[in-house]
Amino acid sequence: MGKMCLFSAVRGVVLDHGKPVEGARIERSYKWMWNNKMGSDEVVTDAAGKFSLPAIWGSSLLGSLLPHEPYVRQTILIHRGEVTYKAWMFNKGEYRENGELGGRSISLICRLESEPKRNAEGVYGICETQ
Repeated sequence: MGKMCLFSAVRGVVLDHGKPVEGARIERSYKWMWNNKMGSDEVVTDAAGKFSLPAIWGSSLLGSLLPHEPYVRQTILIHRGEVTYKAWMFNKGEYRENGELGGRSISLICRLESEPKRNAEGVYGICETQ
């Protein structure tokens, strides 16, 4: 069975006007279109506003044998109090680890005061990639 990276490991920091945000809930989710598999996990930022999430792997015998267009819808939301921020919204089109950013690991700076926008890699949200 082929092992496929559905969401690479993510690390980052959440800031509000330059100050670390402790206790923000980071919710990561995905939908693997090949077999409509969905999943999610979450973590809380530490006193320095930092968080990290491990890679999410999937496997599929048919998916590793049959030609198809890889497509994984990825989302990261930041919850702080009653407010939810769109941090990362991306459609991953391959199964390589760190394929989201062309081989670079996902390292984010998320500024709560920022407006969501699409960056050069095609990621939409308030987080900047390093």
